[in-house]
Parts: sequence; C-alpha cells; structure tokens
Amino acid sequence: MQKKKSNTTKERNLRKGKNRSVVGAKHLHYYTALMVLLVMVVSFAAISISHINIFGNFDAAHPATTNTSNIYNNITTNAAKTPGDNTINQTLLAAQVIPTTGYTLPFKWGDSVHKLVETGALNPSNLSIILNNSRQPLTPVEEEILNGTYNGYIQFNATNTEFIQLVLWSLGINNNNTIINAGPIINASVPYAEQINSNASLNQKITPEYVASRYFASTGGYGPLGKLQLGELNIISLNSQQQALMYDVATHSYRPCCDNPTAFPDCNHGAAALGLIELLAYQGANQSQMFDAARYFYQYQFPQQYAEIAAYFDSQGGNYSQVNSSDVMGYNFSSYSGYASVNQYLIKNKILAQPSGGGASCGA
Repeated sequence: MQKKKSNTTKERNLRKGKNRSVVGAKHLHYYTALMVLLVMVVSFAAISISHINIFGNFDAAHPATTNTSNIYNNITTNAAKTPGDNTINQTLLAAQVIPTTGYTLPFKWGDSVHKLVETGALNPSNLSIILNNSRQPLTPVEEEILNGTYNGYIQFNATNTEFIQLVLWSLGINNNNTIINAGPIINASVPYAEQINSNASLNQKITPEYVASRYFASTGGYGPLGKLQLGELNIISLNSQQQALMYDVATHSYRPCCDNPTAFPDCNHGAAALGLIELLAYQGANQSQMFDAARYFYQYQFPQQYAEIAAYFDSQGGNYSQVNSSDVMGYNFSSYSGYASVNQYLIKNKILAQPSGGGASCGA
C-alpha cells in the first residue's frame, strides 16, 4: 500500500510539474505577444510622429538629399535673360542668395560650442569623421570654436555649411529652453506615450520625454554627434524679454523641408535654427537680426529653394536682397508648401528652366 501511495504521489507531482510547465508556457506566450504588441505600437508612433504637425499643416515629403556645395553653381533657372524673356539671370540670382563672400553676423560663438563638447553632447572625433565624409573637413577656425578659444564673429559661407548646421543642431536640441522642455516636441509626444502605456503592462511607464528623445529626426538621428541631453544643458539662459523676442521669431520662421516652424524643431535644420536664434537673443539681438540670421543660415542649407524664392521676387519687379527677412522666412515662402507654390509659379511662367530637385533634406 505504501508503494502504491508513493507512486500516486509521484504521479501527482508529475501532473503538478506538467501543469506548471503549461502555465509557464502560457506566460511565455503572453509576454511574447505583449512585446510584439509593444514593438508594433512604438513603430506606429515613430512613423506617425515623423509626419505630425501640431500647427495645422501636413508635413510634406522632404526634398532629396544633396550636398549643397554641389549645386551652388548650378541653380536651375534659365541662365540668360533676353528681351521679352521672363527668365532671371543666374549669376545675379546666386549672388543674392549665396554670395562668395558669405555672411558675417555681428555676434560671436562665445563658449557655447565648447560647453557642448565638455558635456559630451558634441563629440569632436565623431564630428570630424562626419565632416570628412561631407568633404568639409574641420578648419583651424572650427577647431578653435570647439575649443572655445575663437573670438571672431559667426560666419556663413559655402565651405562651412555642414559644421554650422551640426553644432547649431547640437545647441538647439540640448539647450534648456521651454521650447524643448514644454513645447511642441513634448506635446506631440504625449498621445503616443499614452497609447504605448495603455497597451502594455510595464513596470516603468514610458514618458513623453522618452518618446521625444527617440522618434524625431532631430533626436533619433542625433547619436553620431554625441550624447543627446534633450533640453537638459544650461548653456544659454535667456531672460524673459530675450525669451519673448526669440519665441516670436521661432513661431514665425519656417524651413523648406516641412511645414513646421522653428518652434517645432523636429528635424536637424529646425533645431539648428533654434540654437542660432537663442544664441543671438542671449547677445541682445533684436527680432530683425534674428530673422536675418535664420535667413542667411537657410540660404546656405537650401540654396536651390531660396534661389527660386529670390527669382520669384525678382520676377515681380522687386529685389530679393531688399525684402524683409521676416517676410522671406514666413509660411508663404519658407515652408514646404509656400516654397512649392513659388516653384509651381516659376515653372508655369517659364521663369524656371526645369523643376527643382536639389537642396538639403530635413532628415538627420
């Protein structure tokens, strides 16, 4: 009898073990399904956020990526203006947008870039590799800017477009400012964080900051530059008046790669423009100077697009170089939709030789 009882006990234990295995397998399938669901939701959020525009306009497709230095001398307008012809002189057009002498701002870098290096937000070695690949290797002046020893003024020209864009991107996306910490980037991330959290039982809930630090071009593509510290670094601290002036410019200046203003820096160019106007506001710039600086910056980043915008103003009997920068940087011209309208007007009236396809993209 004892032996039979022992066998019965063994059978019961085996059945218990089997049951535990079944339960364990069920849990495994549950957690596997949960992880698949989480990945799907995150992927959906990433795709959706890349096209979101909380200012009410769809973010259009980005122009094809082109090294800007390759098209400075190839603006696609008809080259010669003849009597009775609508086309604009190519040489004069380029001189208005991307002059060989460049632009020099009456403002300095100070130690802003050096602070980025000190905090690890900007890795000089990685930056050097990126610039070499862009065929714009670091210059002695740029090395001084990184070291914080350069005392000259900020300059834009055809040979430093990549350096300017990259260091300003780092400044704009990492500097502690309400546009980053409590603005459109965070606000746009809230519903996606909530969606992820509602579909998964996580020990630690995903925050809007977590989403924002990964799913925009200005954040998700930041890795090669250094350690992203989204809105955490106290590099430029603006007083209330400076912040108000800067914010007004940020909400009324656009870029041709999308329909978002500078106040929504979801791409590298937008973040760079934000860093630029913050730097200028800190040094006492007025709004006109900030609009001018943003215009000069974008003209070298998107030379084809601004050459066409210049051609439009010239075709109206105006002079692009004399147009207020606040008008040029507005939605009607500098947004993707605004530029597209200009482009179609030029083609329709045979002011543009062929549709454009050049210019820098919004992607990282």
